[in-house]
Amino acid sequence: MTDPLPVVKVDTDPRSGIPNWMMPVLLILPFWAMVYMGAFAEPEAPAGPRTGAQVYVAAGCGACHGPTGGGGVGPALAGGQAKLTFPNEADQIAWVENGSAPSRGQPYGDPDRPGGARPAASGGMPAFKAQLTPEEILAVTQYTRDRL
Repeated sequence: MTDPLPVVKVDTDPRSGIPNWMMPVLLILPFWAMVYMGAFAEPEAPAGPRTGAQVYVAAGCGACHGPTGGGGVGPALAGGQAKLTFPNEADQIAWVENGSAPSRGQPYGDPDRPGGARPAASGGMPAFKAQLTPEEILAVTQYTRDRL
């Protein structure tokens, strides 16, 4: 007599071990992750030109001239000081565009202002022509002349 063959039970159950409710969750999860990460994106800049005050802050003018233009490492601009130094607005625009490096060691501004022309000893004023548009330079110049 021969030994009977062992009976092998084949699993015919179609379930894989993942609950049915999990499949939609797994399919939606990547889309949810993209939306979630989008919530942390930088907000878009408002459309339209920036005001002189916005340019003053964004360009970092306050780091040297003080947050309210009262001076610091750079000279004061508030209280009409910018107009005293540059009676002609075009001269101040050129100064903001080109910075003080070309005038290093030379006096700049109006020689008839109280105290005379200012010395550009360090040449530390950066040129903003490459960083700011002409409209932004005009806006920040007018802001320092009329509103600080």
